[in-house]
Amino acid sequence: MKKYPIRLTNLEEATAFVKTANQFDCDMDICRGSIIIDAKSILGIMTLCSDTDLELIIYNNSHDEVLESLSAFLVDQKTA
Repeated sequence: MKKYPIRLTNLEEATAFVKTANQFDCDMDICRGSIIIDAKSILGIMTLCSDTDLELIIYNNSHDEVLESLSAFLVDQKTA
């Protein structure tokens, strides 16, 4: 399991994120504080979607391809 900071600022970004995440067979969650939702659920993400930073959790040891595909949503920790 690995965690990565992400940001989804609007519905279009959330939709694009879910569409990309659903291309992969691994399990993924998004959390904000104590709330954890399925990263492949557009309804779940819509409840969390705001200008707040979120955390992506990937439950797969070989996640390089997933990260590459979702790189547009990752928060650069140096500038965050």
